[in-house]
Amino acid sequence: MGRLAHLQSPVTVQDAVNKVKSHLKLKHVQLALGYGKSQESLIETVAVCAGSGSSVLRDVPSDLFVTGEMSHHDVLHATSCGTTVILCQHSNTERGYLHVLKDKLRDMFDGMVEVTLSKTDRDPLEIV
Repeated sequence: MGRLAHLQSPVTVQDAVNKVKSHLKLKHVQLALGYGKSQESLIETVAVCAGSGSSVLRDVPSDLFVTGEMSHHDVLHATSCGTTVILCQHSNTERGYLHVLKDKLRDMFDGMVEVTLSKTDRDPLEIV
């Protein structure tokens, strides 16, 4: 499931990249600029899907897609439609929800089950 947001105040592509990197605590993301766009282009709509967003985001009218991964051809399709794409690696976009899920599971089982989050979990892929 994804989300489509209409920003109250537009941000530049570069600002969006910096916000995503900061929020996900990442040093690097992959960026594919939409056709005719630059890092100074303004973003007014953002479509987001954790994990692999190709099938969910395809053909969503948005200035920016943020997801973990997309196929090469899906990125080409998005950028040819003028949509900029930020890819953060699959599990990096899912990991932030684990704290919420931990609390939901603990509540669902009335505290009868201990739910532990890994302190060493990380994306298995590295950019070197």
